[in-house]
Amino acid sequence: MKGDKLPRNRRTGAFERPIATFLAARVDPHEPLVVACSGGPDSVAALVATSRARAPGHTVAACFDHRIRPSEVGVADAAFVADLAASLGAAFVVGAATQPLVGDEHGARLARYRWLLSACREAGARFLVTGHTEDDQAETVLLHLARGAGLRGAAAMAAVSPWPVDDEAGGVGAEVAPNVLRPLLDRSRTDVVAYLDALGLTAQQDETNEARAYARNRVRHDVLPALEVVNPRVRRHLAEFASRAREADDALERWAGEAVGALVAFEGGQASLDRRRLGELPPAVARRVVRLAAARAGIALDAVQTAAILEAARRRGAHLDLAGGSARTNGSTLFVSADPRKSGSRRGGERIVRPDG
Repeated sequence: MKGDKLPRNRRTGAFERPIATFLAARVDPHEPLVVACSGGPDSVAALVATSRARAPGHTVAACFDHRIRPSEVGVADAAFVADLAASLGAAFVVGAATQPLVGDEHGARLARYRWLLSACREAGARFLVTGHTEDDQAETVLLHLARGAGLRGAAAMAAVSPWPVDDEAGGVGAEVAPNVLRPLLDRSRTDVVAYLDALGLTAQQDETNEARAYARNRVRHDVLPALEVVNPRVRRHLAEFASRAREADDALERWAGEAVGALVAFEGGQASLDRRRLGELPPAVARRVVRLAAARAGIALDAVQTAAILEAARRRGAHLDLAGGSARTNGSTLFVSADPRKSGSRRGGERIVRPDG
């Protein structure tokens, strides 16, 4: 079936116009664009709205089976997405996990994005569209905070973000490194349901979305409804909090980047930081300065290492043994030095050896 024969009316237009504007600012309508579509409501809405915003024949619907449910269910979902894609004039590709991923949220996400990366490379697409909504954003904020995330984690998902996982080789590679686009991030699931109703579409339902074995489902079905008793607009407020957290994180990163230029010198694999000026910075900025300086020197710091270096920076004659190198101080300077021989060794094993006060 060719040609989009789904209804077009005020309700569909109100949902689609912001998405079309979002995409037009970032993607040429005639370049290939992959849409992750499981057959569920959010991804179906993303596929239809995205296809309608672009020139015919340049959208690819990509359906991945995690093999969590019986095989016939995965086949039915794929057939539904294939028929929908055909009705929209979009191409269709399908993939599946090499082994069942029951109960493995992280493994399922990793397998899905690695396959989607291959689908983007095959299509020559610079972008992948997902159907993440405002509700997904609220869930992600709570999950990240519960797991101890800082400001960057509280920012949750961005409307445009780099590819979220490495491929099997340990990196996304140079041939295609797509960005992820989330044009539905400011739309609620209620909006999605109303849009599909206006289209006359009934999406597939995934019963695993009800299983309390998955952390996200517990947040979705237990935590957020409890919070809605406190404030019915909690999902919107959490999504807005994520936006403010991202703005604050970006501002602090810019501040730290300017500070690195002013108080850090680099030579080979060593960064030299002015101890006094580093100590005058707000802690949130100082942590970022140390992290950025170490990264440029060739060391990837975790939060524990960064805190240990800042503590050492307050002392003359301090020495730190880092996973990827070392840090030391003299009267005026903090030195952070990379050691290639330590690359890939333990993390979190830092210690202050000789603080001289």
